[in-house]
Amino acid sequence: MRRLIDTHLSAHGASMARLKLLAFLAEEPRRSTDIAGFFDQAPRTVTQAIDWLEQNGLASRSPVEGDRRAKMVQITDAGRKMLEQGLPLYDEVVGQTFGSLSTGELEALERAISHLDHIVSGLEQQAGIRRTRAGASGKGGAQF
Repeated sequence: MRRLIDTHLSAHGASMARLKLLAFLAEEPRRSTDIAGFFDQAPRTVTQAIDWLEQNGLASRSPVEGDRRAKMVQITDAGRKMLEQGLPLYDEVVGQTFGSLSTGELEALERAISHLDHIVSGLEQQAGIRRTRAGASGKGGAQF
């Protein structure tokens, strides 16, 4: 499904990962470290994603007062426009895919995902792994 969504979005210069990042930035400006933590990604991976957004005018960086090393990342008007164009495409593919399932199939899928999330949480707890915000919400990390 990810390939299908990315194929649809690529015609507009977007990808599912870029839309997720833009949607996150649309909520409020963020530091790179906050982005990396939310999406459970390595800082270098996030930096590369932000570099791409900035080079394409979709996001910008500004200094953080009191912290010379940190930069605040914010979505630009062009980024909001891409988000506005990309979300309906994303929603269409997701709607067609999951819309094909019956109510019973959707309920079974929800139970299966909940069960697997519970198992993963237990395994992470045994291993001493702290769940990130993205992992805890079940969203999973975006691949930049």
